[in-house]
Amino acid sequence: MKLVKSLFTTLAISVAATAAFAHHSTNGIYDETKEVELTGRVISWKFINPHPTLKLAVKDASGAEVEWDVSYGGSAVTHLVRRGYTADTFKAGEVIKVKGFAALLEGAHGLLMERNNPTHEDGSPIIAPRE
Repeated sequence: MKLVKSLFTTLAISVAATAAFAHHSTNGIYDETKEVELTGRVISWKFINPHPTLKLAVKDASGAEVEWDVSYGGSAVTHLVRRGYTADTFKAGEVIKVKGFAALLEGAHGLLMERNNPTHEDGSPIIAPRE
């Protein structure tokens, strides 16, 4: 009986871990083979769970503004707080730069942000680097 309980517990933990990974996976959503840098005006910053959201207005090749959704790859508020983010990190109208991976879906304007990002327009860090 002890062996059955042990096997069941191992199976349950494996299933839960797989489900958690799948829920937060970015595989197949973003092109993680090439980095993209965007400079844009902050439209909104919602520092709320389950996932904070950052929206940027970025000028495309024709000069038209396009709204980009910037993802933190499944990070919750508590994860970002540990990295120095607050509800006041971004202000509407502020121009910032972000680097990351663009969405694979044609016509989608989504970006998976990389760590140690974003910066002010001049390249100076918005979030103080952690040692």
